[in-house]
Order: sequence, then structure tokens, then C-alpha cells
Amino acid sequence: MPIAQIVSLEAEERTDTRTNIKVAARMLFAERGVEAVTVREIVAAAGAKNGGSLNYYFKSKDGLILELINEIFVDLSSAWLEGLSTLDKKGGATCVRDIVDVIVTAPNAESYSDPSPTANRFLASVLFTRRKQLSTYLDQMNFLVFRRLLQLISTLRSDIPEPVMRQRLVFFAWYLLSVQSAHESWKASRKRSDVWSDVDPLHNLVDTATALLEAGTALGVPGGAPGGTIRPQRRRTKAPTR
Repeated sequence: MPIAQIVSLEAEERTDTRTNIKVAARMLFAERGVEAVTVREIVAAAGAKNGGSLNYYFKSKDGLILELINEIFVDLSSAWLEGLSTLDKKGGATCVRDIVDVIVTAPNAESYSDPSPTANRFLASVLFTRRKQLSTYLDQMNFLVFRRLLQLISTLRSDIPEPVMRQRLVFFAWYLLSVQSAHESWKASRKRSDVWSDVDPLHNLVDTATALLEAGTALGVPGGAPGGTIRPQRRRTKAPTR
């Protein structure tokens, strides 16, 4: 179904032109990437009668992109905070996998103010084409929950040299967003695929992302033993009671 038709159907329950523009933009950005979509196409897909409505509400395409990023991270932060709260009630994180599980599984369709399957693909497009802009914006907005999650990972594996862990956290973010974007694209297509249906993809993503963070290393880095090997830690489990 064409983007304009999808947005038109959703717009029957919306009278807010500003909201329609955001919904249309996220769909177009998710499908084609932020650089391939024009202001005119967004306005047309939103069904806005005034050609200048996007600039009126958001000043520019860049202004619209920043608002969409902020909206998504506010939604994510709320879901992550709830996930951390649940984890704390169970005694807190005991291993890196606990934190990765919160990052991956806490957000769901109900977490987003716009529940359409577009958030991950939109963010991936911004990350891979406007990485510096995204990084600068996130620093300015100071999303404390996300920072806390990453800091918890670093603290739980303080044996890994800081430069190594810092780089791995970047790899970790790229990996998560890439896989979640592919998963989101599959959900949007509504096609059957053994890749996504044979095994729970989110649980498998948690396992592999945790392995990425905790993998052993033989790198010689400042602050670490040159040529030394760091081995992954196993999760501590309680002995079975008899």
C-alpha cells in the first residue's frame, strides 16, 4: 500500500496536521532514508493542503528530524526506566546480559507515541548518514537513562580496559539498531521468513549482543596488559537447593 494511502487512512482519526506530518515523515524516512525524501513528498504524503505546513510547524526538514529523534528517545527512555525499575525490584543487575535484556526487550510497540513499525529504520538512517549530528544532539539532550544503561555495562565489566569497552559500546549500538531495523522491516512487510520466525529474534539478539560486549580480547591497550587476554565472565548462578 502506498505511503500516502496508509497515512490517509490513519489521518481519518487525526485532525492534527502537525501529527500527520510526523507520521508521514517517519514512514517515508523508514522506507527510503532521510536523505532521499523531500519536504514536498512529506507534505503530500501527510495530506496537508498548505505546501508550507512543514516549515510552519518545524522550521525545516532538519527541525522535523530532530523532533522525531527526541520523540523516539523520550519514548525509549520511559520504557528503559520501567525495565530498570523492574530489574531493581528483583535485586538489580548481576551481569551484562541483564542490562542488554532491558535495552532490547523493554521497548515494544506500545512504548511509542507513534506505534507504526518505523522507529528503528528511521534511527538507522539518521545514524548511518548523519552520525555526527545525531551524536551531538543526544549529547545536548542528555538522555540520562541511556547513559545509565551504558555505564552499568561498563561497571559490570570493569575488568575490560576502558578504550576497548568504549569502542564495543559503539559497535553494540550499531549492531542492535541494524538487526532491529531488519526485524522491523520484516514486520512491516508481513511476509513469512524462517530467519525471524523459527527462533525468538529478540532473545537471540540479547545473547549475541551480550557476547559482543563480553568477548575475550588479546588487544594491547593503554591501561591494559600488553598482549594480555581478557576472558568473558560467566553469569553467577546459585547452587540448586536439595
